[in-house]
Amino acid sequence: MTEASPEGGQTGGRSRWLHENSADTRAPGGPEPRVYEIAFSRVWDQLLKYVGRRWWWTLAHRDEDLGLISVRCAVPLLRWSDDLTIWVALDSNGLTRVEAFSRARRRDFDLGMNRRRIRRMLKSLDRALGPRARLPEFAPGGDARDAPGGT
Repeated sequence: MTEASPEGGQTGGRSRWLHENSADTRAPGGPEPRVYEIAFSRVWDQLLKYVGRRWWWTLAHRDEDLGLISVRCAVPLLRWSDDLTIWVALDSNGLTRVEAFSRARRRDFDLGMNRRRIRRMLKSLDRALGPRARLPEFAPGGDARDAPGGT
């Protein structure tokens, strides 16, 4: 059975499954994306270093020109595998923006693992880049400098 979406289309089991088994910094209620007043290359290098240190993570693809990192994350004891995609880009003000999407593969639940995975990665990135590097996020897809009181 499908339900009508607010846009007039159909929402089916696939979209509900994706919503319940994924975490996305671009979605309302998802983990908060990051905006840094740091050079793209430094953020990119820190993310690759983080991915390389994870025991059960395999770098599937990276493209610095596109700002794209794709990772396969394994949970060996449970024989689960998740996909993690990380985007790094410069916004219109030259600030470095980091967004991520993680989803479960071939199972009906993720036990919150995808959300925790993204939050841990972003917190680690915050620590590695220093306390003054991160700018507060004010609106999805927005820019911290456009907000009242922004610099």
